[in-house]
Amino acid sequence: MNNIWGSMEQYDPVVWNWIIAVYLFMAGLSAGSMMVAIGLKWYRQSRGLPTEGLPVIKAAAVVGPISICVGMALLMLDLTKPFEFYHILLNYNFTSVMAWGVLALLFYIPLVFVFSGLIFEKQLLKYAPWLSGVVNICRKLENSLNKLIFVLAIGVGIYTGFLLSALISYPILNTAVLPALFLASALSVGSAGNVLVATLFFSKKESDCIEQVHRIEYPVAFNEALCLVLLFVGLNFSGPAAQAATAAITTGTWASVFWIGVVGLGLVVPVLASTISPKSWRHTKGFLVTVSCSTILGVLALRHFVVYAGQSYIS
Repeated sequence: MNNIWGSMEQYDPVVWNWIIAVYLFMAGLSAGSMMVAIGLKWYRQSRGLPTEGLPVIKAAAVVGPISICVGMALLMLDLTKPFEFYHILLNYNFTSVMAWGVLALLFYIPLVFVFSGLIFEKQLLKYAPWLSGVVNICRKLENSLNKLIFVLAIGVGIYTGFLLSALISYPILNTAVLPALFLASALSVGSAGNVLVATLFFSKKESDCIEQVHRIEYPVAFNEALCLVLLFVGLNFSGPAAQAATAAITTGTWASVFWIGVVGLGLVVPVLASTISPKSWRHTKGFLVTVSCSTILGVLALRHFVVYAGQSYIS
């Protein structure tokens, strides 16, 4: 042993901890929730179907703003000087991925609250009637605002992946597949979060809009699984990264998190539940809550696995 430096085991390779993992999860939840709700709205409008009062869209108006605010609060707490967070809003380095993400969030967050205000317009004006003029203007611009929110939500979902993939010293993280994986999982957790909140708080009966959102589980799960396969297959052909990738999914605690949490709860349980369960179960409250919670826990496990295993397995 080198008496000057000592064993390398004394150094913790994890710089970004659970706070960052939960922030990435919350940002993905908010972005996915908005994309699913606005996508559903466009789908029904294109077929001449009503969109007012839909439980899933109401749920998104709650999930979207709350989850992004919780995520940003956690991010602030992780700063060395949390009360000086506003400096990052004033100084931009456009060669930095983080700067682009902050810029997207700067527009995304207030627009998500505008979306929520329009969905709960009656409740808002009941307690703040002085906002009626602003609400009327936003209502006239609603279609354009929804398009902008949708684009920004895609940006927020992808940005969380780019933020980690920019870490060139970590082979598991430094891959172009990560942004696509985070966007696919954002859609997955966003749809699950909307269905869960809609089922628990807004849906009084079996709703066709919940069924429509429930249908996207197959293509979203397929895309998420495909991104995972591409991630590890690509790493397997990347020289030194192959050893890190193999170790991450075969040894230690994080291998268990990957197979039980990410693959099991996040992918296998929802797909099997929707495939082999009796049709009479598929739109019951208990079934929807169980499957949604399984998906949410799976994506939360994915964020933790990527953050921790990506920093722990270097070569």
